[in-house]
Amino acid sequence: MSRKLTLPSGATVTLKEAAELKVKDRNRIMVAGDEDTQAKKGIAIGNALLAAIIEDWSFDLMIPSVKVDSIEELSIPDYTMLMKETENLTKELFPDLNDTDENKLNPDSPLEN
Repeated sequence: MSRKLTLPSGATVTLKEAAELKVKDRNRIMVAGDEDTQAKKGIAIGNALLAAIIEDWSFDLMIPSVKVDSIEELSIPDYTMLMKETENLTKELFPDLNDTDENKLNPDSPLEN
């Protein structure tokens, strides 16, 4: 179920929930990270995450899934708030497959017990 968010600028954005995303969305995010520097990789992945979750917005710009460069026109406070929305998303899209109940109870596991 999508939800609407009001940004510091007063603009509104409709965001998809993680459960609405598909494997193709995750694959696009992974491919976006194929950059030659850490900075470029971080920016590309962040923008790809936003492109995956932004369904609609009130800006007079194309949504990022159509034109990813639209993100570059956002104010820093709006961008920061949107990026905060992606923090839990990355955990859902890229879960730690070793983080199981069995491993948590295993004293030899590298995970915290």
